Amino acid sequence: MDESRAIATAVVGYGFAGRSFHSYLVGLAAPALALKGVVSSRPEARADITGRLGVHAWERFEDVLADEEVELVVLATPNDVHAPQAIAALEAGKHVVTDKPMSLDGAEADAMLAAAEASGKMLSVFQNRRWDGDYLTVKQLLADGELGELIYAQLAWGQYGAPRSWRGEAHRGGGKFVDLGAHMIDQALQLVPAPLQSVYTRFTDAGLANDVEDHAHCVLSFANGAEIHVVTSSIARVQMPRWYVLGTDGAFVKNGLDPQERAMIAGNIDGASEPDRDNWPRLRREVAGRSAETVFDGVPGRWRCFYENVAAAIGGQAELAVTPQSVRTVMGVFDAARESARTGQAVDVSST
Repeated sequence: MDESRAIATAVVGYGFAGRSFHSYLVGLAAPALALKGVVSSRPEARADITGRLGVHAWERFEDVLADEEVELVVLATPNDVHAPQAIAALEAGKHVVTDKPMSLDGAEADAMLAAAEASGKMLSVFQNRRWDGDYLTVKQLLADGELGELIYAQLAWGQYGAPRSWRGEAHRGGGKFVDLGAHMIDQALQLVPAPLQSVYTRFTDAGLANDVEDHAHCVLSFANGAEIHVVTSSIARVQMPRWYVLGTDGAFVKNGLDPQERAMIAGNIDGASEPDRDNWPRLRREVAGRSAETVFDGVPGRWRCFYENVAAAIGGQAELAVTPQSVRTVMGVFDAARESARTGQAVDVSST
């Protein structure tokens, strides 16, 4: 590949993710990536693509596969078509990024991995929240020994109201547990330096108008004794802390979401900041025999890194940061979580 030439990129889908996340972040990865166009079946969306973005608008996914100039295909499509579309794009000789979750289940993920290996093309998953500021802050505190050994953590993300459209349909991969849990499970697995041993999950139906869970609580137990609870909810009128972490030497609390999404929607992700001091990270430790709390700004997040790394990996200048094998582990957790919720028992995953 000519390293001086931009990688022609097509985004498939122009809903919220395709419009506000992928098209925007691919554009920021210039000159390494070049957004050639976006696929949408909606005429009004195609008019916005050509008028506002100034790029080509395809009507059909198949038209992108037939375009010999397109090297990278980004799937910002409903969860139930991630696997078949990724496999088709790989077989057409394209590199592929799919939005999270990687697929509906582990079997689909395995088929995607096989297609990537057979094609020799790159496959990655948009786990942009590996570059959330709160996650990077916890990671840094653990690396620096400020928290000691991780004993317990709760990662929570709640909203109020039933998911809309396909996101409220279980057979299409809907539900907050899949949508938001895909990020939090991935973060949990990246944080703990020990194999995952078991998954225990409860799904609760609170009567919202959909066929997915209204509240989910998933317990991840690791071989070193660490335990991480992942909580997602559609009935959260009051928010839980986004992070609550207990270590042998300290405790950490963080409220509120990473501010990058808000800044990105406003058109300036680099201006992301958290003006509300109540949402700043808090660390409590013993200092000179007394409990002391530190409130600080934390490590800044940088979602730009995802597509910058994808471009560098395709060009052979860097190792891929989000490998499909690492995200396949997340899909294994989803499979175990569904089995646990069905049986009411913890599922042993130590041999997988």
